[in-house]
Formats: sequence, C-alpha cells, structure tokens
Amino acid sequence: MLRVISLFSIVVLSSSCLRIEAQILVGPTVGGQLNGMVFDNKDSKDLYKFKPMFNWHAGASISFRAQKRFFLHTSFLYAQKGKLLESRDNAGTRNETRLRYIDVPILYTAEFNAKLGRDKVYKWYFGVGPTISYWLGGKGVLIHGDLNENAVNPPNYDLHYKIVFNKDSASVTTTEMNVREPNRIQLGLNISAGLIFEPFGQHKVMVNMRYAFGQSFLSRYGKGEFGFPGILYYEDDLKVRSRELVLSLHYFTDLKTDQRKKGKSTSKVKNTRSKK
Repeated sequence: MLRVISLFSIVVLSSSCLRIEAQILVGPTVGGQLNGMVFDNKDSKDLYKFKPMFNWHAGASISFRAQKRFFLHTSFLYAQKGKLLESRDNAGTRNETRLRYIDVPILYTAEFNAKLGRDKVYKWYFGVGPTISYWLGGKGVLIHGDLNENAVNPPNYDLHYKIVFNKDSASVTTTEMNVREPNRIQLGLNISAGLIFEPFGQHKVMVNMRYAFGQSFLSRYGKGEFGFPGILYYEDDLKVRSRELVLSLHYFTDLKTDQRKKGKSTSKVKNTRSKK
C-alpha cells in the first residue's frame, strides 16, 4: 500500500512543477543519518536483531516555489547506509554491512513564519514525499565462531566481503557476497520537518529532519550468498526494508537574480526621465 502511495506522490509532485513560480533555489547539502532495517521473515526476527548504525550523505539540492507558501524540494545525494545484524543466541556473531546509494528524496513542503523574541524571524515547515534510490553496492564483515574454529583470517577471525550483483555462482570468490535478483531501484516514503533561516539577501539555510520508510526489499530472491562453499557457507536474509532518521543541512542561493536587477535598472531609467 505504501508503495502505491509513493508512486502516487511522485505523480502529484511532478505535476506541481507545472505551476512553479519564479523562485528557484540551489545549493549543497550535507548530513548524517541513523539507519536500521526490519525483517519481513518472522523466523529471522526470532534469530537475529538489527542495531542502528550512523552514516552520512552529501550532494546538491534544488527548491522550487510551487505556490505562495509551498515548495518542492529535490535532492541528489550520495548516501552511505548500514545494516548491523547480531545473533540473539550468540553474542559473538555479527554481520556489519555498509551500503552505497544514490538517493533522490522529493519533498512537498509548507512553510510558516514564526518569531523568536521581538525582532528575530524564522520559518518552520513540514512536508511529505517519496525517495527514489539506486543501490550502487557495498561491503561488509562477518564475525562468527565458525571462522575462529577453522582459523580463517587470524588474528581477527573475520570474513570481509564486497557486494556483487547477479554473478555466476562458479565465478564468485570467497571475498564476495552474491546478491541474486537485487532491487537496485528502491522506493521509500518520507515525513519531514525543519527550520529555515534567511540571514542575508537571497540566501536560505534549511535544517531538515526526515524519517524515511523504505518500501523495497534489498532482494526479491531474498538472500545474499557468501563464504566457502562446502566448508563455511552463509546466507544473509535480504528480505528487509530500511528505516532512516535523516538530518540534513541545506544552503540555498536564489538563481532568479536577473529579475531583481531588471527591476533596479528600470527604476533608474524612470528617475532619469523624470529629471529631464
């Protein structure tokens, strides 16, 4: 159901672009997020637990004024996300994965004025919208008692791997996790709120907090396969959805400076003519 809502949001937000007014803001974006995952399989929930991981993102954003107080914000971000899995039965077993993405969150926001004291004015806003993500890859490390017993990679006794997609089983190495039928393109739904400051001129600083509900599994097949076939072989449950608490800092500059300059030059011409 939420996937349908995400697709519907994309259509609605795209149609809003047809009514965009003059103001166009662009600028860099940086921030961090707290990532987590949720299982779809009940058996996996009973055996393992996810722990949150801190990660980061960076990129650029563009903001259009759609109506008087409504804006359409779109960001293009390189994002690192995480998946930290621990066994409920064996405290020494854990699988830590770092995932790399291109994220495009699209937020339709409503802005409101507020005052801090008598003179200081700022704005606050809330918004909703989808995120379209493209899964680039990733890498991870497994810590397991079997690795210690079989003297794999002493003295840490861990197994490092990188993520590959749809690779032939015969060509997969012991340092690769093979993900069959991956969802490289993933959808999510965002709820956001934040503060806006306009310290000088046509510049805007925006602090954005959003909670993202991932709606796509990492893999339709559901497993990531890696290890030593016939000796030590592991399967990572990839029928999981992401949950993210994201904090971003945006710095925007108004591109529509030509109209302001045009207005100033026109006023000078009128003054000159009036003097004559």
